[in-house]
Amino acid sequence: MFFQGVLYFKKKIATPVLETIRNYYNRMMELPDSPKKIAKGVALGLAFDFLPIPIISIPLSYLVARLIRCNPVAAVATVVFFKLAVPFFYTLNLMVGKVFLGDMPGPDMPYLIDAGPSIVTNFINSLVEHGYPFLLGSVLNATLVFVLVYFLILFLIKCRRCGGA
Repeated sequence: MFFQGVLYFKKKIATPVLETIRNYYNRMMELPDSPKKIAKGVALGLAFDFLPIPIISIPLSYLVARLIRCNPVAAVATVVFFKLAVPFFYTLNLMVGKVFLGDMPGPDMPYLIDAGPSIVTNFINSLVEHGYPFLLGSVLNATLVFVLVYFLILFLIKCRRCGGA
């Protein structure tokens, strides 16, 4: 019974997920651009998923990628690819922020609570509820992830193009 469950997991869940990851990786490695621009685009896209801008992160990542002259396809593809991980990233942001600031409350903004039910109002209310620790954590995590992913992807692209991987 257990063995059948493991086989089912591998066949129906793990294999398609790994195939999706492999396809994403291969597409990023084969983009026709300089390794630095691709690495910067991937790093920018992943960093944008840590920031609290869920509604406009995809078009914003494209615009910022064009402004800083990195690969916009890599940036947008990375933002889209990691969208399902955003709740995990937000939890990590809150944890990191609480390490640095503790349970510091957010700013007092009562006029947003009375603004009526909407997606934007609910999102802003949740940001205010988590306060400054969440915002600090998101900036720290986005910066750290940008730097680490940039150098990792740059290394992987250079290895792959030189025949090392």
